[in-house]
Amino acid sequence: MNAADRADTLARYRERLLRHGFGPRALGWDKGNQEVRFTAVLRALGDDGFASLLDVGCGLGDLFGQLHGLGWKGRYLGLDVVPEFLAEARRRFGANGAEFRELALPAEELAETFDVAVAIGIFNHRTRQDPWQHLEATLGALWAHTRTAVAVDFLSGTAEERRADLCYWEAGEVLRRGLRLSKRASLEHDYMPFEFLLRLWHDDSFSRDCPVFAQPPARPE
Repeated sequence: MNAADRADTLARYRERLLRHGFGPRALGWDKGNQEVRFTAVLRALGDDGFASLLDVGCGLGDLFGQLHGLGWKGRYLGLDVVPEFLAEARRRFGANGAEFRELALPAEELAETFDVAVAIGIFNHRTRQDPWQHLEATLGALWAHTRTAVAVDFLSGTAEERRADLCYWEAGEVLRRGLRLSKRASLEHDYMPFEFLLRLWHDDSFSRDCPVFAQPPARPE
């Protein structure tokens, strides 16, 4: 995220915060679908099969709230660029062990590495920089700071109604870019009609004798 896009992001969310107060509508989730997105991401990662999670664009920390409610005890770090959101997230979840930090990937450095990283909604708005360059740079940063998997969601090019300020992505091209990082990838377009999720796994090893991935990730029943 460059300086101009960061300034746009701050202005957008501060205006929403003034109108709606703390809650999903301040984040732009006006239709009550936030939990659906969280469930899809956690399902893709195996619900709780990871000990640490990096949440990029964490907003109010609601994903941690859902994880905590499921009994997850791992390390959580949420990153965002809106100080007001981070302060509210710390108030809500800091006592439960969640960490929150004002930092924008890939523009700023992060020293830690996590089992998994998620980014929900960060590619929804148009940016001043080329969207594909922004996607590749951000995916690269998420990849560099994870050991197991990355999960990122997008607004789909199947959208029947479009807003000029939002960015709609062609799922096949997103998958193609993801496959540059790993041969082991999935694209899930089955939880909402106009959004989809890209999942990338670090371990894409396979047998040369029988080209099947060595250890298929477990999926919940």
